[in-house]
Amino acid sequence: MTALDRGPAGLAPAFGRHEHRTGAREAAQALIENGVTDLFGIHGYINPVIEEAVRLGARMWHFRHEQAAGFAAEAYGRITRKPGVFFVSASAGMANALSSLSQGIGTRSPILLLVGQHGTAGDHLGILQEGYAAECFTTVAKWTHRMTDWELNSYWVHKAITDSVTYPAGPVVLEFPLNNQWAQGDAVQRKYVPGTGETPVVPRTQADPTRVTDAATILADAERPVILAGDGVHWSDGSAQLVELAEYLDAPAGARRTARGAISERHPLALAAGYRGRMLRAADVVLLVGLRAGELESWFEPPDWPAPGATRYIQVQETAEDLWWGLDSEVDLVGSSRLVLGQLLDAVRERRGTADPVSRPEWIAELGAARAAFAENRAAHLEVVRDRTPIHTWELAQAIADEADPDATIIYDSYQGSLYLTDAVQAVRSAQILDAGPRVALGQGVGMAFGAGVARPDTQVISLIGDGGIGLAGMDIETLTRYGIPAVLVVLNNSSWGGNSLMREDIQPHIGSWDMTPGLRYDEVFAPLGAHVEHVEDAADLRPALRRALDSGKVAVIDVVADSESIEASLPWLRLKIGEFYSRGIEDLSEGLVAHFRALSRVEALRLHKSALDNGTRMPMSFIAELCGHPESELEALARTSGYRY
Repeated sequence: MTALDRGPAGLAPAFGRHEHRTGAREAAQALIENGVTDLFGIHGYINPVIEEAVRLGARMWHFRHEQAAGFAAEAYGRITRKPGVFFVSASAGMANALSSLSQGIGTRSPILLLVGQHGTAGDHLGILQEGYAAECFTTVAKWTHRMTDWELNSYWVHKAITDSVTYPAGPVVLEFPLNNQWAQGDAVQRKYVPGTGETPVVPRTQADPTRVTDAATILADAERPVILAGDGVHWSDGSAQLVELAEYLDAPAGARRTARGAISERHPLALAAGYRGRMLRAADVVLLVGLRAGELESWFEPPDWPAPGATRYIQVQETAEDLWWGLDSEVDLVGSSRLVLGQLLDAVRERRGTADPVSRPEWIAELGAARAAFAENRAAHLEVVRDRTPIHTWELAQAIADEADPDATIIYDSYQGSLYLTDAVQAVRSAQILDAGPRVALGQGVGMAFGAGVARPDTQVISLIGDGGIGLAGMDIETLTRYGIPAVLVVLNNSSWGGNSLMREDIQPHIGSWDMTPGLRYDEVFAPLGAHVEHVEDAADLRPALRRALDSGKVAVIDVVADSESIEASLPWLRLKIGEFYSRGIEDLSEGLVAHFRALSRVEALRLHKSALDNGTRMPMSFIAELCGHPESELEALARTSGYRY
């Protein structure tokens, strides 16, 4: 029997409220009364609160490193839409929380961090483990608070839980000095109404009906509409409404980031990222629902997005702050994605005067052609790299996608691996594909696998982890085995940070080695921890090893000796470093590096130019033309056609 089988100890009547009141008990009581069932972390000065919460029925999951516990809380919060409660001790323990909070503020995951702290009498006196979390974490949390009045503990815990799940969801930090936790007496908690044992439900709002009517008119008159959803659809639980509107409009629909799978990527109308550009360029109306602007979406700008004009945009965001004013959209709507999608469906039906769905055979045929072309191109690339030694990362990614259950939770913790895996898997529900979000952490895959296993105990959890990431987080595999959470961890072992051929040899040959000791056997490292282990060097052994791991019912570590051809995955690196190459000059670049640029299409060349501009470096188009081997006139013509302004 595992810890998951046992489940929570069960709540005592009336949540087991003590007549004798202490600061720790009141904080724990408020946690339980507001729906907290799981606590992830490492013991220390926060112990009094955690012990009281466990007495009241919460499950405590104890880790080897605070970073892994924080990533577990982040994944748990993203999947369940409940706060992932994360606890750490003072000073060094507190410092180890930074990376997971940073990921959580980027992914907008509800996290509540509880930090134990020295007593307030020791402030600035050199007391042991001095540290001030409420000051340290202001940039990676919605807000922070130091608990100085124990009679308000319940109020602040309730507010923290509520605010963590209020859109935009995100981390909240509460710092508990020891004298707050140790305080005791007969005083009742002020400004607090006891909860019912459920996570507080935050009211959602609809959009302005007049604006909804305007948007519905545009959608009803559209000939080639596209719907693209983002995290707002996941957080509002709007998957069903997204699918219903797409089916009524007969419109290709896709979803990004945590919302991937909000419309199943196996649905006939599903629009995946790999062929999204082709459909966007042909669309006359694009409906953006809960999709945030940022570098990951190129701020809705050309050349990746069609310029407003011939293509009309409608923007739906959960809050006014999320509206992207850099996009010249026809209609902007503010409200819960779930509710606004329902409003739009009703309004379009009314505008058309019928509940019968639209039929767009030619437009859907174009979607089918784009999907088929993408699949054909992918299959051709797979055939080229099949049965290589080391195993090509493309083949590894496809094997994971093929062997996993359709609803398996897939976690990315390999920069190189995720570039290949993202197009291989097909999500069928939101929060099924968990990445590091825009803050791009590293070493999150083990902790996130734990949190996903707690949140989804009856489904597969697979994490693709680079040998860099496993080095940061590997010891918490013992935490997985200790609690019996059967995640499968696939280690992409190329003995290098970022891929040997991809980075150092071509892009930065003189920086020195960041290779690792070659031939490390991660399966042998983690076998003593109780994991099922596999070592794979031959592609023929890859799928059988994955199958055995998935069927083992245990924590599994699959050590796969793999690599990739540099040019196939170099564009993100080139975009990151294009300003540096411009500053050095073409004559300073090696032939091997220039070969990466010469493999790029004209659109990809424009993306490089835009990436430099977005990072504050203006360069002449002639530089990109010479570097990529495209005539400058062709790049300028493409820029004019796509609406890219530079």
